Amino acid sequence: MNPKEGLIMPTVFTVTFSDNETTPEHIESRAAELGITPEMLIRRAIAEHLGDYGLKEVPEGAKINSITELLIHSGVFKPGAGEDELCLNLNPPARGKS
Repeated sequence: MNPKEGLIMPTVFTVTFSDNETTPEHIESRAAELGITPEMLIRRAIAEHLGDYGLKEVPEGAKINSITELLIHSGVFKPGAGEDELCLNLNPPARGKS
């Protein structure tokens, strides 16, 4: 988090291909076939390769009040890294009540 601005700074990885490599064209073509961006295709490939690597089982009896808390407990999100911005209540109020 950038303390000056209170913003979360993304981690960036840069992959470079030589001019004679065809991988960038393959990524673009496959992404177009799927109707997604090349970045989305790359994210899918990484997620598929990593699977559940490094994720944790949520302890039985853990009190979880939001999807964000679930993601933190399972290791998808880091605690204290902007969870308030993404907080979605797992138990929304009943209709007609606030």
